[in-house]
Amino acid sequence: MAIRCPGCGREYDVTLFQFGRTLRCTCGQLVGLEHRVHPLVDPASPRFIADAMLGRLARWLRTLGHDTAYDDAIADEVLVRRALEEGRHLLTRDRRLFDEWRIGGGVLIDSDRPLDQLREVVRALHLPPPGRLFTRCRVCNGVLHTVDTEEVAGRVPPRVRERTRDFAACATCGRIYWEGSHTDRMRAVLAGLFVRL
Repeated sequence: MAIRCPGCGREYDVTLFQFGRTLRCTCGQLVGLEHRVHPLVDPASPRFIADAMLGRLARWLRTLGHDTAYDDAIADEVLVRRALEEGRHLLTRDRRLFDEWRIGGGVLIDSDRPLDQLREVVRALHLPPPGRLFTRCRVCNGVLHTVDTEEVAGRVPPRVRERTRDFAACATCGRIYWEGSHTDRMRAVLAGLFVRL
């Protein structure tokens, strides 16, 4: 099957237009399949995939408890395919990506500052304040679960183990997390972000 350019009639193989990709014909006309919006798996519990320029935004979304995929070396085609196949909102700073690919559920990020980027996502998708923070690993996106103090022996500094009773571990990478002054600062920053929206 071929897709015909609406300008000059040149034909292109349909396989060039997988996952909503578009091409610019030699005559200057944009060629592609009809735009289809792919429904997200669960709009009440949004999931994200961030492009290579948005690693710090991905960490903040994980802090809020959102399942956020991120790979700093992902190609545009793989990024788009994963967004569609996994029902994720695609987050990017690359304007050309939305010109070249016809996809729904994406947010084009303008700011280069992570907290301003987070504010853009929260506004664009009307995200409510989270019920709980720190339920996902900020590094690998794995789910955190509670662990006993004995289980973290030798894996956290002794003074932290003496002063802290609540620890969480990532089910995927095994990183250990605990509450401290850094989490208090993060809570304050996020509370301020949701108040100013």
